[in-house]
Amino acid sequence: MRICIFGAGAIGSHFAVKLARAGHDVSVIARGPQLEAIRSKGLTLKAGDQSWSVELPAHSDAVELGPQDLVIVAAKATGLAAIVDPLKPLIGPETGVVFPQNGMPWWYPIGLTDKPEPPSMPLFQLADRFLSYLSPEQIIGGSVYSANAMIEPGVVQNNSPARNRMSIEGVSPDCRFDVAGLRNQLEEAGISSPTPDGGIRAIIWSKLLLNMSISGLALVTRNEASISRVDPDLNVILRRILAEGLLISKAHGYPLDDKVDAEATIAQIPDHKPSILQDYELGRPMEIDEIIRAPQAFARAAGVETPSLDVLSAIATRQARDRGLYSG
Repeated sequence: MRICIFGAGAIGSHFAVKLARAGHDVSVIARGPQLEAIRSKGLTLKAGDQSWSVELPAHSDAVELGPQDLVIVAAKATGLAAIVDPLKPLIGPETGVVFPQNGMPWWYPIGLTDKPEPPSMPLFQLADRFLSYLSPEQIIGGSVYSANAMIEPGVVQNNSPARNRMSIEGVSPDCRFDVAGLRNQLEEAGISSPTPDGGIRAIIWSKLLLNMSISGLALVTRNEASISRVDPDLNVILRRILAEGLLISKAHGYPLDDKVDAEATIAQIPDHKPSILQDYELGRPMEIDEIIRAPQAFARAAGVETPSLDVLSAIATRQARDRGLYSG
């Protein structure tokens, strides 16, 4: 299968190495030092004491590649507006396109007919632009659980060797891409891909609860995610935010009380800096809207009180604005 990874950052590079090693015809869209490193020495994935390297085509312009069988858009949510047009040359009428970004995704309202109406948010305005050349039947929603960091151009470190998963499902019930087959291919490549329990939006909510609480607290305290596990005071706040998140998701038609085990979740928090903190430290645009403010907006639309999330949101938003990393 011809697969293009659009955005060879930490997650994209990880997937590119594994899919290439599984025998797929993989190419990447990258830029800057990362592009040059991949062209000169390939991509390397490290996990624990193991290391794998692959050589694959790397381009800065999708026009050089043409339509693919599958595109995995590994750009961050904050970069999606800038890639709408550059993505287009990779798309043919049968191309499947996976969007596995963190937080609330731009495609969430598409085909949503049996749940409460989502609030109006700027991030949903991307739909008109993507749908100008993508049909809903080509869009595959995704959610990734994998802790990765670029340690130098061309080299990615995986910090969760026993927990690398991408849940996927067609956004439309009429999805014409073989998603079940793709799940099997991901599994064969060493990327766990179970069928989403309750649908992909339920999975999105499950991860969003963790991002807005665990990642949010790591951000405002400048610590690894595990700080909420080891600090008793932060542990209390974490549990409050998780409880608020469960109320929000339930109010919007996705009850997750039987799917989110707070004790198990806290016990498994890794010693890893979440991506939103990495972005803050590296001066990159931050996913404040998608991870922090989106659940707030959903809460307000449903009349759900979220005092702990509100405090976290105010601090995180101020921090991001002060560094010029968020302008919302």
